[in-house]
Amino acid sequence: MKQIIIADDDPGIRDVFDILFKRHGYNATIYANAELLMHNDFELPDLFIIDKQLSGVDGLELCRFLKAQESTRDIPVIIISASPYISTLAMDAGADEFLEKPFRVKELLSIVQKHILNINSL
Repeated sequence: MKQIIIADDDPGIRDVFDILFKRHGYNATIYANAELLMHNDFELPDLFIIDKQLSGVDGLELCRFLKAQESTRDIPVIIISASPYISTLAMDAGADEFLEKPFRVKELLSIVQKHILNINSL
């Protein structure tokens, strides 16, 4: 089962992600902030999904951190945000993909599948 780590500070969104990914055969570990992730206190996933607006550490800062670490630099990071400038901000932070809120579930699942399949083909 593919492992996804999600960081989002909105409890409603976390619940939706948990249900959605379990229903589609993924194992999701969900964090309310970036604290443990910034201390490398997690099992390596196949993919990260990070909200830009996290409490404490900004999601873009977390993305930069993950992409700078040898153990996580090759793991795809998807940034999600309601910011109209998320495409530029996410790419500048080193994200592999971005998704603007509100998003369609099918679009999210398609992006996740694309990046997990790319990992498998390496």
